[in-house]
Amino acid sequence: MPIDAHNDNVTSLPSLLYISRDGEEIVGRAAADTFIERNVDREVLVRAVSLGVHIDGYVGGEMDNEYGGSVRKDGNDMTEAVTARAMVEINAPGRLFQSLKTSLRMREFTGTEVFGIQFQIEQLVATILKRIKSTADEAAGRSVETAVFGRPVRFSLRPEEDQAAQRRLETAARLAGFKDISFFYEPVAACVDYAIRTDQKQRLMVVDIGGGTFDVCIMEFGGASTAASRLSESRILSVSGIPVAGDAIDHEIVRSKIFPCLGSRARYGPAQLRLPQFVFNSVVDWQNLYKLNTEETINWLIAAEASSEQGDRIRALRTLIQRNCGYPLAREVEAAKRRLSDVTETEITFERTDIHLHERLERQEFSHIIEHMIERMKESLIEAERAAGIKPDSLDLVLTTGGTSLIPAVRQMLGERYGHERLQHRDTFTSVAAGLAVVAQYA
Repeated sequence: MPIDAHNDNVTSLPSLLYISRDGEEIVGRAAADTFIERNVDREVLVRAVSLGVHIDGYVGGEMDNEYGGSVRKDGNDMTEAVTARAMVEINAPGRLFQSLKTSLRMREFTGTEVFGIQFQIEQLVATILKRIKSTADEAAGRSVETAVFGRPVRFSLRPEEDQAAQRRLETAARLAGFKDISFFYEPVAACVDYAIRTDQKQRLMVVDIGGGTFDVCIMEFGGASTAASRLSESRILSVSGIPVAGDAIDHEIVRSKIFPCLGSRARYGPAQLRLPQFVFNSVVDWQNLYKLNTEETINWLIAAEASSEQGDRIRALRTLIQRNCGYPLAREVEAAKRRLSDVTETEITFERTDIHLHERLERQEFSHIIEHMIERMKESLIEAERAAGIKPDSLDLVLTTGGTSLIPAVRQMLGERYGHERLQHRDTFTSVAAGLAVVAQYA
């Protein structure tokens, strides 16, 4: 049953949420489309607001009065009281949230204010889950209150953060209207989805690589004649996982290919300085890019343009900030990454006023960019093998799922370790959900 008519795959709902200034809540692909329509190329107004926090610091010598603040003499020292301030956008039409599932593990992120209203992270996640529940209710013809939720093997490498993430997800599910809630590892669910369809005795590995996690499961199935008995006679030999996958890979492409096009290697001014790293970190963290759109920062960038041999690249960075184009650029980078699954080279193309970005990205170069991440994935595979007490050649089949598992460098690594003939890709978007449905039916 379709769950998101705006998405490329209508049976899959992207975890995107857009909240407008007047309280409108838009979920799924339409959330991203609305954000682009209402935010890109508009004028951004930012104001400094006091956080009501005063910070005392001891300094020697005389204070330069042009910076303000109160002064108290204490021997030869002076105490300067600084008022903490934050830059706040005052004319935003709405806010877009993505990767909320990844944020569940961040215990310091308890919530956020959206146009004067405080939202806990559980409330934000619940808004997305309500769409899923309403679709399930419509399909069932009744209120669906029992649900099996998939979860990664590790939300975080820190046990306390991992536990906090599951608790928050359960709270969000209850806020959405579910009452009887259980959790199941996503790679195990993908394994079940395959094994339930065959009566062969097999030892399987599932490698599930999504937007935020790399998960591994090794299971053994006895080859019984009925689906229920196949499940009852199955054995989970091991699971493993790391909280690194597709989103982090996109960020590596941006750092390697996009940063130089925006002046990361440029030098400016008499001292031939380089632009500070925090500016480019905001390009990766595009949701906070607007915070750089202040009169002070823009004037500084204009001056840097005039004194740099790469003024056109710094101008492109300034335009990206002023026109709030971070999200469309991130989507183009993601699209280029996906194209490399089918072609050996592609071009990252992004055209706006004063932004003329045409960067060729070759598959071999891409493999080099993410080489360190591939190594981390391999370490997780080895961890699963050791926990299961098996060797790579003792597996009958290696199933892959998740969009990132289609990256040629990932498949090459898996093929070299387990044999290309053993690799089989499952449906990118539905294999985990189908496995969870099987578990819900027979559990």
